[in-house]
Amino acid sequence: MKTVLVTRPQPGATRTCERLLCSGFLPLVLPLTKIVPLQAVKPKVRFAAIAVTSASALREASAQTLEPLLKLPCFVVGEATAAAARARGFETVTTGGGDGASLAQTVIEELPTGGHILYLTGQVRAPDFEQALRKSGVHYRCMLTYDTISVSYTTDFLADFFAQKRIDCCPLYSRWGAEEFLRLASRPEIAHHFDNAAIFCLSSRIAEVLAGRDRNVIHIANRPDEDALLELMRTV
Repeated sequence: MKTVLVTRPQPGATRTCERLLCSGFLPLVLPLTKIVPLQAVKPKVRFAAIAVTSASALREASAQTLEPLLKLPCFVVGEATAAAARARGFETVTTGGGDGASLAQTVIEELPTGGHILYLTGQVRAPDFEQALRKSGVHYRCMLTYDTISVSYTTDFLADFFAQKRIDCCPLYSRWGAEEFLRLASRPEIAHHFDNAAIFCLSSRIAEVLAGRDRNVIHIANRPDEDALLELMRTV
């Protein structure tokens, strides 16, 4: 049974562990980042639709924040975010192609000309969605509902954590997560535990962060979703 180091934040880490167990892997949880809610401030503009590129943006938003928005069309990046949108009460949910750029294209194609987008997002985020909207002249405003912060561990804790476990696989879900993983794997007291570990990236943008590591151990999913990532881990 291959051992998988899960470094993504909660609650995603727990859901990933459940899927790994069902797929025959042994998950080890060591979150390197943490999601914290922000007090959202809604811009004073009338919006034609909502856009979301992370389920965390919906989970961390208060009911008071979301209630006035639930009748608006909600454009989301993928199926996990779509499920979160429906769970929070959005009635009309449209799913994009799995990444920010493809979601922007969906919005551009379906949004009435001149409509404003309210983008529910986090303090730390990829630029793809916003860049694509700006390039096409679509007006949008951001409403920040959460932040992502680093989680640190003592040297003694990490030594104990890795002492009894061999790391076979390391899935990475974001550029920020990849950067935190590099910091962890570069710590001299534990670096050797990653010598034979295969790294699985949700996208090529994430893999770019790993430029200094052996390219032979880096694998990229053919779609930016967890199903594709787990399928890749089963076949490598």
